[in-house]
Amino acid sequence: MGIVATILQAIPIGFVIAITPGAALFGIIQTSISRGFKAGILFALGITISDILIISLCLWGMVSIMDNPTIRFTLSILGGLILIVYGLFTFFNKKSDFSVKKQKEVLDSTGTTSIKPYQCFFKGFAFNFTNPFVWVLWLGISPYSGNTTQMNILFFASILLTVFIIDLMKSFFAGKIKNIITHQVGYIINRVVGLVFCLLGVIMIVRMSVELYF
Repeated sequence: MGIVATILQAIPIGFVIAITPGAALFGIIQTSISRGFKAGILFALGITISDILIISLCLWGMVSIMDNPTIRFTLSILGGLILIVYGLFTFFNKKSDFSVKKQKEVLDSTGTTSIKPYQCFFKGFAFNFTNPFVWVLWLGISPYSGNTTQMNILFFASILLTVFIIDLMKSFFAGKIKNIITHQVGYIINRVVGLVFCLLGVIMIVRMSVELYF
């Protein structure tokens, strides 16, 4: 398969991954709306770095441990709990309710925001890396990556670049939206997103339990 054909094969895959509803999609949007464009970028970057690590492990054949039901179930529990805890935090934490006026008041009084940049990065990394379905996704895609190391790198790089570009677009538009969001709308968004994360966490745990033990 040639270079152009490899890239053209990878781009649609990246597009589908980027728009598929899941923790990453909702996480980027919620982070960008509540914390701004730069925070959304860092969250997306954390996802990308975790994807690179997972893909590397897939290509090196080190993910045979995923065949172990206990390990896969443990990852599901961990990933599900992370989503549930974050969902509950988002739902109940009144400090995460936002409006432009309120954010300016916080900045004027403290000179800084309560969340550090590295927290957004590691949040995105943890959301993605502890999701066993992300591992299964990349394991399923890897056979189509080509027969040489160069083609493997080009294939996955094209997918990740496509996903990251779309993530940047999501962060940008979500960051713009926050400028017109009222406190009441922000309140509703955080409650809805919190419930979505809790639901995704429960689904992750239940789905893997059913797949492995029933």
